[in-house]
Amino acid sequence: MARFIGNIYSAALRMTTQLTVILPEASEDVTPEFFGEPKVLYLLHGLSGNSLEWARFSKIEYYAKKYNFIIIMPEVQRSFYMDGYYGAKYFTFVADELPEICKRWFNITTLREKTFIAGESMGGYGAVKIGLKRPEKFAGVGTLSGVLDFKRFIEDSLKGNIQGLFPFEVEALLGPNGLLPESEDTIELVRKTVKLEDRPRLIQICGTEDFLYEDNLKFREAAYSSGYGHTYMEWKGEHAWPFWDVAIQRVFQYFCGLDVKKSPIY
Repeated sequence: MARFIGNIYSAALRMTTQLTVILPEASEDVTPEFFGEPKVLYLLHGLSGNSLEWARFSKIEYYAKKYNFIIIMPEVQRSFYMDGYYGAKYFTFVADELPEICKRWFNITTLREKTFIAGESMGGYGAVKIGLKRPEKFAGVGTLSGVLDFKRFIEDSLKGNIQGLFPFEVEALLGPNGLLPESEDTIELVRKTVKLEDRPRLIQICGTEDFLYEDNLKFREAAYSSGYGHTYMEWKGEHAWPFWDVAIQRVFQYFCGLDVKKSPIY
């Protein structure tokens, strides 16, 4: 496997930021299941992570070669993949600028049928939001333990009930009133995107012991009741890497058209 960790300048952010890229290559360390031109997965980190967290805490390099994917892992700080009210334009960076940067520097395809996006926790929220707001760019979306009732999450944060997000951070993201626009609400987005015939395929996975489990059930119900046609999976697990390391394998299998209930876990 080839892994590149470096710095790139982003015009959208108006600063240099870190990027990690994994490229499957010919080697004898992993027996791949798929060959030919690799697909591309934009893999997003969580609230307290960075561009290296998937490489540090999961076997993502192994899975990249096993399923023949190029993995693009950007860094977005604690932005919730938003163009912040006071902060940098992280949505624009990941959704619009980053694919062009990767195409230019790594010769990575931007063809929709080969491009996917996924993430855990804050990254699961970002993946759904970016995938559904840019459906012409992504063939599939995967969310693992995502912050999928973001309106409730924001309201609790403003009350000081969310340990990981401070009220002043909400103001930086959304402005002084802290109101979440519909365009940032994944529940509203899934209801809206259902109108598109060629909407991205969507897989949602959450552990039954996860503190965001009820939020995920609310998103699942919105997707089911609207007729989106997504795939939902759950099993015993917490908001933690042992769960996500298994779940991301199901995401790869889903994107490759495999049976996510019967395919082996490595």
